[in-house]
Amino acid sequence: MDVDRRRFLTASLGLAGGSALLTGCGKQNKAGGEIAGEKPQKSSPEPVDNDVSDVVVLNSALDLEHRAVAAYTAAIGALRGPNLRTAREFRDHERAHVLALTRAIKSMGGTPNQAPGHYTFPRLPSQDAVLRFAIALEDTAVAAYIDAIPRLNTAGLRAEAASIVATEAEHLAVLNGALAERSAPTAFVTGLPAGQAVGA
Repeated sequence: MDVDRRRFLTASLGLAGGSALLTGCGKQNKAGGEIAGEKPQKSSPEPVDNDVSDVVVLNSALDLEHRAVAAYTAAIGALRGPNLRTAREFRDHERAHVLALTRAIKSMGGTPNQAPGHYTFPRLPSQDAVLRFAIALEDTAVAAYIDAIPRLNTAGLRAEAASIVATEAEHLAVLNGALAERSAPTAFVTGLPAGQAVGA
C-alpha cells in the first residue's frame, strides 16, 4: 500500500489521533515569582496502569497475529500459483506484525504471549474454501484492531496499530479479488460472517 493511501486510511479512521491538552500556567508577578496564595497548576500524571492495560490490548492483538501466521502456513500446502504466492507474502506480513507487537510489549516491560504449539483449523477441501477462511480471519483481525485502537493510551501505539490494520484491510481486498468478488463487499468491516447484517 502506498504511503498516501495508508495515511488516508489512518486519518479517516481517526486512529493516530491525540487531543490537544490545555493546561493553566501559574500566575507570576513581575519578578517572576508566584503570586502569594496561588500554586502553579500541574498536568495530571499518567495513570500508573496505562502500560499494563496497553500490554493486555497488544497481547490480544498478538494472539490474533500468531493465529494468522499459523493459518497462512497451513494454507500454503493447499494453494497453487498466484494464491500460493499471496499466502506466503501475507504470512510474512503477519510475522512482521508479530515482531512489531512483541517489541512494543517488551518496551513496556510486559511479557509477549507466545504462539500455542498447535492450532486446529477446519478442513478446507478447495482453494476457494481456503481463501474464504482467510477472508474471515482477516475480517476478524480488522474488527479487533478497530476495537482495540481507542483503548491504547499513546499516540505512538495507536499509530502502530493503525499501520497494521491498514495492511490487514489490504489483505481483505486482495483475497476478495482472488475470489472474483468485490474488494469491499460492504460499507463497513464488522467481523461478522459474510451475509450477516449488523444487528441481525
